Amino acid sequence: MSILLFILLLLLILAVIGAFILYFQRLNSKNQSEKKVHELEALLGKVQTELDKDVQILGQSKEKNQYETYAGQIVSQMNEGVICIDQNRTIQLVNTYAEKFLEISPAINKLYQQALHFLINETRDYSLFEAALSGKNQTLPGNAEIVTQHRKIPVLGTITPLISDNIVKTTVFIFADNSQNVSKIQEEKAFFSAAAHELRTPLTGIRMSVSLLLQQFDTLGREKIIEYLKKTNDSIEYLVNLVNDFLNVSRIDQGRLAVNSKSLNMVTLTDEVVREISLLAKERKLYIRHESIEGEVRNVFADPIKSKEVLTNLISNSIKYTIQGGITITHQVTDTSLITRISDTGNGIPKESQNLLFKRFFQIGGARNQSSAKSTGLGLYISKKIAQLMHGEVALETSEPGKGSTFAFTLPLVQK
Repeated sequence: MSILLFILLLLLILAVIGAFILYFQRLNSKNQSEKKVHELEALLGKVQTELDKDVQILGQSKEKNQYETYAGQIVSQMNEGVICIDQNRTIQLVNTYAEKFLEISPAINKLYQQALHFLINETRDYSLFEAALSGKNQTLPGNAEIVTQHRKIPVLGTITPLISDNIVKTTVFIFADNSQNVSKIQEEKAFFSAAAHELRTPLTGIRMSVSLLLQQFDTLGREKIIEYLKKTNDSIEYLVNLVNDFLNVSRIDQGRLAVNSKSLNMVTLTDEVVREISLLAKERKLYIRHESIEGEVRNVFADPIKSKEVLTNLISNSIKYTIQGGITITHQVTDTSLITRISDTGNGIPKESQNLLFKRFFQIGGARNQSSAKSTGLGLYISKKIAQLMHGEVALETSEPGKGSTFAFTLPLVQK
């Protein structure tokens, strides 16, 4: 009877976790969307301010040479591109920022369609410019791009007609490179796609085990029941760790992960972590060595709990991705910091993958094909962010496929 109650409890846990994950995804998605809107509003507000200055100067300056003098002083200092187009569709002014986006140099007195390779939804489309030239304010859509000799660049901005006596005198195209925001949005989409995949795997395992137990409980032997329950327990543990990692990622991205730094003996902390994790190394028949530090032991200024979390993750990773040999941990004191190095004789990391190492959901050494290296793929991303919050760093120092890797965990020393 107690096993049946346990199974029912598992079903309840699944329902609660499922609801929690759905809420978390919706909340995070909403926060990201609101953030993007605020960023765009701030930029467009800045653009409008500069535009108002242009309009004021135009009203005060009757002569063309005066306009060019005043406008040049304004736009040359802007961190956005500015292109002024007259009613003949020719470019009359280009600031320094905008020049690198044009196909023709110099572009003055050239048709804007010749100088500006502009795309909407990957197709040449100048309808927004023509609408602005006829007197209607335009805002670039999210799929607007400018093509240069080297690449396509996502841009955001406005195309605004400057009107006097009901006549469009000139049209101002003000824009900025939106690559960073687009890249971040794509990363967020990839993150949630990977998150859904990672959540689905343990949830499916739990559902199948519980379903079999409910349907065949009376016919299954005790050993088989215990086997299913162990598998279910492993999946739940993995799922809980995954949700905790999601929460940490959310706190980090929103700047809500707090650290409580104090004087900390890193050598003593490493001894503690090695004792706790040594059983895992023994199970895999690996050695784990912690070499003593030469000279005076200097304390670091860091959060003890967060430092232990980072150190545990780095050593655990080395064990997971090492088949034979082992792990060696050393310390080095510099003028301002203490560097803890974790070296292993494991799989190593290909050069082409090293630049992705600290991305969310990236697993080192082809981890997805190595069943013994079960991991959420978030540990290194979280560890690096935590270290940076403590004014330290986590970095890959060396790695060679088949020969192993060395990670460095750097923390600032307590000043004497």
